[in-house]
Amino acid sequence: MKRLISIILSLALILSLASCLEKKLPDTTPEPPENGGGENSGGAGEGENPENGGTQDEKDPVSPSPAPDTTPRFTREELPRFDGSTSTAPLAQAVCAAVLGEPLEDTADLIRFSKTTNAYMNLLHGDADILIVGESNDEVERERERMGFEWEKTPFATDAFVFVVNEDNPVDSITVDEARRIYSGEITNWKELGGEDREIIPFQRNQGAGSQTLMEKLVMGGTPMMEAPTAWIATTMGELMEAVRGYDNSPGAIGYSVYYYAEEMRAARGLKLLKLEGVDPAPDTIRSGEYPLINPKYVVIPANLPEDAPARVIYDWLLSESGQKLVAAEGYVSVLDADTADRKFLPLVGTRLYSDYRDELTPGDYGALIPFAGSRLMDDWPARTGCLYGLMTRDGAVVVDPVFSSVTARGNVLALQKVTDDGPRIAAAARDGSWCTEFRHLAVSFAHDGVIFFTEDSMTLYDYNANPRDQLFLVDLGITQEEFNSLVSGVNEGGIGGEWYGKYVSLSYDSDGDNVVLYNRETLERETMPAMEWFDAIYDESKLPALPGDSQYLADEILGEDAEPLVLTEHYSAPQSREYSRADGTPLPELTLAGFNWYEDVRLLDGIVELTTLNYATYYDMQTMNVVFRTYLGYEVVD
Repeated sequence: MKRLISIILSLALILSLASCLEKKLPDTTPEPPENGGGENSGGAGEGENPENGGTQDEKDPVSPSPAPDTTPRFTREELPRFDGSTSTAPLAQAVCAAVLGEPLEDTADLIRFSKTTNAYMNLLHGDADILIVGESNDEVERERERMGFEWEKTPFATDAFVFVVNEDNPVDSITVDEARRIYSGEITNWKELGGEDREIIPFQRNQGAGSQTLMEKLVMGGTPMMEAPTAWIATTMGELMEAVRGYDNSPGAIGYSVYYYAEEMRAARGLKLLKLEGVDPAPDTIRSGEYPLINPKYVVIPANLPEDAPARVIYDWLLSESGQKLVAAEGYVSVLDADTADRKFLPLVGTRLYSDYRDELTPGDYGALIPFAGSRLMDDWPARTGCLYGLMTRDGAVVVDPVFSSVTARGNVLALQKVTDDGPRIAAAARDGSWCTEFRHLAVSFAHDGVIFFTEDSMTLYDYNANPRDQLFLVDLGITQEEFNSLVSGVNEGGIGGEWYGKYVSLSYDSDGDNVVLYNRETLERETMPAMEWFDAIYDESKLPALPGDSQYLADEILGEDAEPLVLTEHYSAPQSREYSRADGTPLPELTLAGFNWYEDVRLLDGIVELTTLNYATYYDMQTMNVVFRTYLGYEVVD
């Protein structure tokens, strides 16, 4: 009965939209998208006209008239403010490219999506003009009712709730009831579902996650979910997908997600989407409502906007034939019948040192570890600052999955940062993985002679060979807790304190700001030194020869200037580009980047070149330029 109702509602929605379109658009034959979509597609994708199968005269065939281009055009100044869900950010960028007539890569700066709930709140409070978004929650509805806010909210695409297993799992289909019984703890072995005699490991999301809410609403229907071990609860969608793919080196795990994200991860990470009630999750079955668990994506604007308001124009266009073709070309399941484009993916490169998901550094001897970018957390930050990072060996074997909000390496020391129950905390580790502290540090300073890690009341000094050299407490430094807190804040904000040079550690400026207050580790006393004298001592002049024009060195961020650098040459005249070479002038065409896009970046890490683009992080051996590792970034769904 529920499936029948779902089909009827979906058909009614399609007929309603089609009726509206008849009034807005000429009666023309729908055109296929210009290209296959994927990560490089952009614009509205107006394609070639389909061939006309009939003619009035074989010598004088009549071709159909091309459908008019109904894509609206705006300047950047006229463009409304977009907001929405993380998973719809790529579509919003494509919309901007289409209506501005700009290349897709040039519009990335316009998209600053704040996730579903925040996006709705921004619309309610006047900080956004149009949303491309998922369903609102009770918090949003309460706020809307309190404000008396009216909106226009129409589905432009349909997503689905899907179950994911390892691609080697022989089970291809389950029912909604079986999924409910798996997650209530009643079904515990795959043989009960016609599979192998293997324990089912049912991964689930953390409370408050959007997919967890959908699971409880669409599948469990009031039946309590089993109390899962901590190791079976994923705090991000990328973590869940990786755990399902590789947990315990067996195809025993199962997880869930929304179709758009799961299909992306399936293509990139060796997963399989299960049929539900015998129905394969696919654009046609999702659009028609044949697939049993569907949920819409909405375009939302304030009610009663004028017809010529930019947000209203884009709202109407997204629901039109032309707009729906763009939706489908970007890989979403459009509400109107249009061919959803297959998304193309570069092959992933690399292996795993451990078969199961690892969210911490297991002590061992791995050789020099290299940080690598994982799933992108934010759509408006470069990977190196907006990604979760993991650790791999130099030959591309994953040792720790992407769980760290940042990884900084210098010499043989690692600083690993993650968000804990107490907030952001940092662990110190040897870069060969032989030891790792708890996540107890508040700040870290990579200083002249080593690394300093700060707790609430102490600092620990390690030389760049990862040997502990000193631990200094408040009583040693002769400063108050307030002064020490200021020192820690200064380290986090790039202040004067926290530099280690020889026997000295800098604490602050003096009251006049002309001198630096130092702690002498030999005399155990505080001293002062003129600021310029201190700066001259700790900041070395570059040892590298000068470069001409628009070229500059990119030093190895781990080994420093003692290692061979990259040379970056920037070309500002059209066509703009960034080209890289070795110090001896050997060009590295694999690293050439067109333009100056915020999401593209190159850096050098112990002879491994990291190239991050919109969807991928690729790692090259600098000497051979062979790819040793490539991971798909995508968007990390955390809400």
